[in-house]
Amino acid sequence: MDKKIAIVTGGGSGIGKAISERLIRDGVHVVIVDINQNNIDAALKEFNTEGVKASPYKVDITRRDDVLKMAAEVNEQFKHIDILVNCAGITHYTAFYEADDNAWDPVINLDLKAVFFCSQAVARYMVAQKSGKIVNVSSSLGTGTSPHHTAGSPGGSAAYASAKAGVIQLTKTLARELGPSNINVNCIAPGFVLTPLTGATRTPEQVADHIRARSEAAVLNRPGKLKELAAVVSFLCSEDSDFVTGHTITADGGRTDRM
Repeated sequence: MDKKIAIVTGGGSGIGKAISERLIRDGVHVVIVDINQNNIDAALKEFNTEGVKASPYKVDITRRDDVLKMAAEVNEQFKHIDILVNCAGITHYTAFYEADDNAWDPVINLDLKAVFFCSQAVARYMVAQKSGKIVNVSSSLGTGTSPHHTAGSPGGSAAYASAKAGVIQLTKTLARELGPSNINVNCIAPGFVLTPLTGATRTPEQVADHIRARSEAAVLNRPGKLKELAAVVSFLCSEDSDFVTGHTITADGGRTDRM
């Protein structure tokens, strides 16, 4: 994938950072898109110690005009955009009966709406060049419910699960529309992977319980590794997946509740 240009949203931390690192190792020049400048700076510092190339771009991808500007500037600088990985996301687990707009809107806006904004902004350049790869990051929660309650409620992940299910359906819709322009649109639905978000909304006790329950729910009996998810995304961004589109690859260690 030498000389390819990729945009990775949420590319400064967690899964996004692992994806950025893998694509850079594959020879891709990655534009690390993140709302957190500290995350971007830390990632670039770490990557640069390995002699790799990447570019920073701080932007709030929930704002359509800012996303359009970002895509235009990246295309103007590099003359093409070959890969878009929509990875930025947040969780806000709240019991269903207690959820309000503050629990629902931020999750839907970033985890689903921003995926639409970024895909729409970048696709126009991919259509013009008649090639491109879009990879969306969903979640195993987007494919079904979970027996392990979050926020003390079976519906504690209502916003997150709804957004991630929407990402899967958006993937299929975009694959159908963009396929005639030689653009592949696929999705990865990770299972349980340890990231900074794991403890973002949980106490240490809840984190330990979460790790135990999620590990026991997978036939591999362990959390996933960031590099394992990045490897799947790398495949979907490469020529090896040129005849794959509209699909969601579930990388969850064999979740028994979905088998």
